[in-house]
Amino acid sequence: MNQWPALEKQHPPTWLKSIVICLLALGIFFRFAHLGHKVYWHDESFTSLAISGHTLAEIKQEIFNHQGIIPITTLDKFQQINPERGIGDTVRYLITSDPQHPPLYYVMARLWAQLFGDSPAQVRSLSAVISLLIFPCVYWLCLELFDAPSVGWVALGLIAVSPLEIFFAQEARQYGLWMVTILLSSAALLRAIRRESLWSWGLYALTLALGLYTHLFTILVAIAQGIYVVISQQFRWHKTLRNYLIATAMGLLMFLPWLIVFITHLHTALQLTSWSSFKIINNPLTLIAIWLTRTTRIFFDINLASDAAWVYSLASESPLIYSISTIVGYLLLITYLIYFFINHKYSFKMNLFVFLLGGISGLSLLLVDIIFGGIRSIHFRYQLPLYLSLQIVITYVLTFHILSDKMWQQKVWNFILFGLIISGLVSDFNMFKANTWWTQINGDSTIKISQMLNQSESPLLLINDDISNLGAVLTLSSRLQPKVNLLPVRDDPIPEFPHEYKNIFFFDFNNNLLPVIQQNKTYLINLIDPIVEFWHIEKIQK
Repeated sequence: MNQWPALEKQHPPTWLKSIVICLLALGIFFRFAHLGHKVYWHDESFTSLAISGHTLAEIKQEIFNHQGIIPITTLDKFQQINPERGIGDTVRYLITSDPQHPPLYYVMARLWAQLFGDSPAQVRSLSAVISLLIFPCVYWLCLELFDAPSVGWVALGLIAVSPLEIFFAQEARQYGLWMVTILLSSAALLRAIRRESLWSWGLYALTLALGLYTHLFTILVAIAQGIYVVISQQFRWHKTLRNYLIATAMGLLMFLPWLIVFITHLHTALQLTSWSSFKIINNPLTLIAIWLTRTTRIFFDINLASDAAWVYSLASESPLIYSISTIVGYLLLITYLIYFFINHKYSFKMNLFVFLLGGISGLSLLLVDIIFGGIRSIHFRYQLPLYLSLQIVITYVLTFHILSDKMWQQKVWNFILFGLIISGLVSDFNMFKANTWWTQINGDSTIKISQMLNQSESPLLLINDDISNLGAVLTLSSRLQPKVNLLPVRDDPIPEFPHEYKNIFFFDFNNNLLPVIQQNKTYLINLIDPIVEFWHIEKIQK
């Protein structure tokens, strides 16, 4: 590996180590503080369903086999561990109901909940613990890339307080684990190329398999790594290329069982992810602008986006002045990074690796959305390889300048470094106080609707077998009082509503129930929340 002479001989100064240690302490605090405070949103409810050992089919059977009213507490068992069900039942749920999500995280969550409990805070604590692994992984990757401990120390400090990593450390989903496997497999690959030993290539094969069993988009990471190996070997057959192909084949072979599951249940997976292909944004420039704006949230995020952005105007997800300033600032940053790496040609291979790791996943999803339509590229969770790459690149540039021999560069870039640290801490404090975050889609609506139902007299909530409807009610169930009851309904004909219930509510995601009720002139309906299509039914007094 080509080395970076500006940094390889410099040890991290004491002041830098002291600051980073303090930031690590703060980062650990923010990862574990208020774990149960934020709304347990839609996706997390399905995590609890997976580890409960039940399936969507069992929910439908439980609800629609009843005639008439059922209590909201009927859904409790689908959010709690059933001691009579095991890990095999969690895997069965994923196979039949959620095949696009590989099982590694969910098996871990099931075992964790058996030991420590299944409340939202207890389930989320697994992600918080996993998030601590990102520190040794990013430090290792920085050593493999730059052979400079100082870069690793700065990376530890920035990632410790990054709102990106802290949010996923407090979410009961697999994305924190995915970031760990991205960093781990990347470092393992670079080590294997450097050492060319059987054990190092075996470690890479294992980490690649772990990544694939965590998230299917690891295949984009693997493609980026493969392109890097081919280019770095100058497109020639070499021992390194042969060993890489063997290790990759072994990793894919280990993933083959779930790949067969995914292909077999591809239709189910496509149905569940069809939302990502909706052409909500017609202007490619708007899509690119949002994509750029969201990349800035890895360092500064004060929860400016609203839920309405996902349904109506994604371009207005933040105040205009904020969006413009972040886009301009980000474009200036990209311009400077390009200038920096052109004029500091210490390691072509390092530049290539970081560019491919972030660029393949980030730009490929953006290109697909521009050509075919959709919002895959601006879905925050899908862009984690890009965000990690940006953090690493910016970390290197910062370290290069703050440890340079030129005093004015040190002062300017120390100011920028402390600005990023303060931005992260401000973001973390806002996240610490918040009841919901912008990435928790419909989180504000969940809080608002649950409060309305709990305050209503004799509330009745209609439920049908649409997957979106079931998910919304399942998400609400943990926040509702026992006085709230459910009425299973079909879309046609209109159901008979019991007279003793004064307040009747329903979601209408698929627009089937609403027209049926509108045809009946004895009822008046009011739209309560347009974001999630939540309605209130009132009987007209004659």
